[in-house]
Amino acid sequence: MAIVKKKTVTKKPVKKIGVTAPKVRRRRIRQTLDRFHVIAVNANLVPVTTTGWTAVLTRGDTTETANFDSFGVARFNNLTTLTNVSYTLRVRNADGVQRAQRSVPADLEAIVIQV
Repeated sequence: MAIVKKKTVTKKPVKKIGVTAPKVRRRRIRQTLDRFHVIAVNANLVPVTTTGWTAVLTRGDTTETANFDSFGVARFNNLTTLTNVSYTLRVRNADGVQRAQRSVPADLEAIVIQV
């Protein structure tokens, strides 16, 4: 049996080239609703048919009223977001019967009300 001597191989260091991948700029998109919205849902969180319903926001002597569309959404045209004060919200059906009343805190764009 012959003894074989192993030859050691030295590796040359790899030269790094100064090429880097382009940086991806990520824009932070922050979308806000421009007006305050109320969304009426049932117990299964499905929007309710709300034709003829109204939403009333009150704070002291100030009262704002908005009509619901048939898809369960009321938009307050003269109330910009984010709100900076708290309100009391009342939701009335087409017959004028109050279906819900909630306190709406400040800094909201929309609120979901279970009726």
